[in-house]
Amino acid sequence: MQTIVRTTGQLGPVLRKLRKAKNWSQAQLGEHVGLSQERISAIENRPERIPVNQLLTLMMALDAELMVSARTPSETPTVEKGGW
Repeated sequence: MQTIVRTTGQLGPVLRKLRKAKNWSQAQLGEHVGLSQERISAIENRPERIPVNQLLTLMMALDAELMVSARTPSETPTVEKGGW
């Protein structure tokens, strides 16, 4: 499965889908990575609050990887003066 994630709102469902593909509960995933079920739930529901090291640890446990690539010019949003 290859999924493009461009917002934190898209990350939670992807992590949940990867976990469910392994037939793991949140508690089981937590056991694999040393986090509580409550923390896994918080990550799946509010992924904007996950530190990068925890994200990478979860991805390794879920047999997934993080890829970063440049968008083609037609995909790049226009940035007006003052930032995003």
